[in-house]
Amino acid sequence: MLLLLVGCKTLNLANPIQDWSESRTFLHAGDEATKEGHHTLALEQYQKASQLTPNDPVILERLSESNWEMGNRTRAINQMAMAANSSGHDPSKLSKLAQMNYEFGDLNRALQAIMRVLDQDAQAIESRILRARIYKQLNLPSKALDDFHFVLGKFNEEDYDQYVPLQLEVANIYIQQRRFQNALSIVTTIPVVKLEDGLVVRVLQTHARALQQLGRLEDARERLELALKHDGSHEDTYYRLAELHLSKDNLSGASLALRQALKHAPDHAAAQQLLQQLQANSPTPN
Repeated sequence: MLLLLVGCKTLNLANPIQDWSESRTFLHAGDEATKEGHHTLALEQYQKASQLTPNDPVILERLSESNWEMGNRTRAINQMAMAANSSGHDPSKLSKLAQMNYEFGDLNRALQAIMRVLDQDAQAIESRILRARIYKQLNLPSKALDDFHFVLGKFNEEDYDQYVPLQLEVANIYIQQRRFQNALSIVTTIPVVKLEDGLVVRVLQTHARALQQLGRLEDARERLELALKHDGSHEDTYYRLAELHLSKDNLSGASLALRQALKHAPDHAAAQQLLQQLQANSPTPN
């Protein structure tokens, strides 16, 4: 035994306890740097920690988050996947992995990750919301609606800031499915007087879209003009008003609305394109 101990000391084998302690020192330093917004310094500290404990899921998670913050998206996703695997598929890390893949545009991998979360807890609200949005992007509206309706059934209807945006997502899916009356039945029940202006504008825009598709053009115009009273600088409202004017062959009204949209958002690509089309098709004055 004595010879063995001497041999270990002579070989200078790594001390797992010491490595873990030093790793945590770098981890805490990285956390402090992150709090102060020094992401490059934080990443350096986490990298030092990772050299000591390379399979530590906490360190891998921090590395991932720092790289994501700095725009290293692929590296961040790979590290979060390693963190999830090293943690035995911890739901919080899988959820972050799913969100990263979703924002990166890799919907299939996002779905795989969030499915593993829901396999562990089918009632997880945030995971059901994310899965619904993934399904929507994958053009699986029926599955998206199932998740959205499940979530809406769990929320208190008085939680307007959470409840109403989800209602609008459902209404917009109905519009995409050409189920305009279903969309209308949702937006007409939303208590706009209890909402902040930004959310009111979104409700009125969606309401107008449903009304327009049902041929109720004057009612749709009224909703958009009401939206402009809540926010007179909202470029999308002007753009939707332009579309409405076009559906009534009111070219001058459409042109005016598009110019207002571009006044508030000069880079609004859809408004630029539509205005160019109107100008190209306008009769040349004699």
